[in-house]
Amino acid sequence: MAETSDQRGSGATGGGAGGASAGAGGPALPPELQARVREGIELLRPHPHRGDLIAGGAVPLTVALLLINLRLDDSWGNGVFFVLNLLACAIVLGMGVLAPMEEETPRAYQLVLQLSGLVLLFVTLMRLAQVFGVQEPLGSAWTAFLILAVMTAAAAWLARERRSEVCTLIAGITGTFALLAFVDLVFSPDGAGTTRWLLLFAAILLLGGSLVLRDRHRRESVYLIDAAGVAILVLGITFIGELLFGAVLSFGSDELLNRAAGPGVLWKVALLASGLGLVAFAGVDNESGPGYLGALILLIFVLLVGAPGEGGPSLWFWPLVLLLIGAAMIAAGLRPRQPLPPEPARGDPAPVVPAPVPSTSPPAVAAAIPPFAAAPPAPERMRARPPLSEAASAPPAGTEPSPAAAAGPESADDGSEFIEPAAGPAQTEADAPAWMEPPAAEENDDPPTADAPVPEEPPRPPEPPARGSLWARADPGEEPTRPHRVPPRDSTDE
Repeated sequence: MAETSDQRGSGATGGGAGGASAGAGGPALPPELQARVREGIELLRPHPHRGDLIAGGAVPLTVALLLINLRLDDSWGNGVFFVLNLLACAIVLGMGVLAPMEEETPRAYQLVLQLSGLVLLFVTLMRLAQVFGVQEPLGSAWTAFLILAVMTAAAAWLARERRSEVCTLIAGITGTFALLAFVDLVFSPDGAGTTRWLLLFAAILLLGGSLVLRDRHRRESVYLIDAAGVAILVLGITFIGELLFGAVLSFGSDELLNRAAGPGVLWKVALLASGLGLVAFAGVDNESGPGYLGALILLIFVLLVGAPGEGGPSLWFWPLVLLLIGAAMIAAGLRPRQPLPPEPARGDPAPVVPAPVPSTSPPAVAAAIPPFAAAPPAPERMRARPPLSEAASAPPAGTEPSPAAAAGPESADDGSEFIEPAAGPAQTEADAPAWMEPPAAEENDDPPTADAPVPEEPPRPPEPPARGSLWARADPGEEPTRPHRVPPRDSTDE
């Protein structure tokens, strides 16, 4: 008997686990343990009509675990925190993954479960690093790279397999910081210049990925644009931090303050172009996220460029350039317009061309039949009974029949009898039988009204039998057969 798809899927899963164990040299899982694993998985699968309630409980559970990790950090050991966080992460993230997909994209409760699970996964990885003796996991380049790489892989898997759009943004952001940690691990660069170049490079890569996914997955494309905006925003924050740090170090020294305050022209152009591009993208595609990021980047640009230069306050260079660009674009939008032609609806109506009536017969047959073709002439000899006029004009009894009648019926080639129509006066409407006359219409002088009942059609007389059929009488003047009754037989006669 053929197996169902569920049986094949479960068999493939169990077979894969058993095959892996056999390949590793260990015994396969017993059937009872496999059945209990499946029961546990089904218990973690949330039902769609209870998904909102489950997601509402997952958020306070995540917040409670974060508070426990902060408050009891000195009281509990790292192993206890790791087990507690791992158990909560497995439950919450497992429910987000096992929730059934009702549509092409996950529902809101599934997104909440997945985001809460990713937060718990990050905390779990941090505690795991502390279990291995790394007290500051993000302070070590190797540990930070591993944690961020695992987070990027998990978010990317959710974005691809579960079509979680917001996980695309998380994968882009964590991937950018994983790139920074990897470069710090391998090259150990000095200063913030390398970090800024890497952020700019990551933003360009994310922009390219957005262009690739724009036609197939538009929402994921928008989130990649958001991730690129976050990279540019962090790039601007590095200049803000340097400015604030320089201001603290140069307290009372204007020379150190001027040296720390100015980003280069290239970075100013990158910040300005990124901010304007994100705002334009938000306006064209009606997306709010890129608009907010673009506004923050433009605010950072104003804070960095708004400080007076070495020559004192002046309109040169950026204020004047932006004034000219803005005025030129507004003037181009307000330039005089030529009158447009009237709309088709306000002008003369277009002529209505009647559509050709389709022919009911096939084209070949319609072309072969000439229009108004005359009916073919009737054959001289007809296979029929004589008309009524012949019966009426038959010779009376006791007289000799005519020679034509004495000749008898002629035989046709196929053996059937043909009757030669006798010459005689043509039958008129007055000589027609009563059943052939149409019913007379009842005269009604009253005009019909809307509420008047519709008169019923009189019953039509039965059609006469066809000439030459078994039910046709041989002679119209012949008396019909009278019904007769056979008397019952007496039993005594036997």
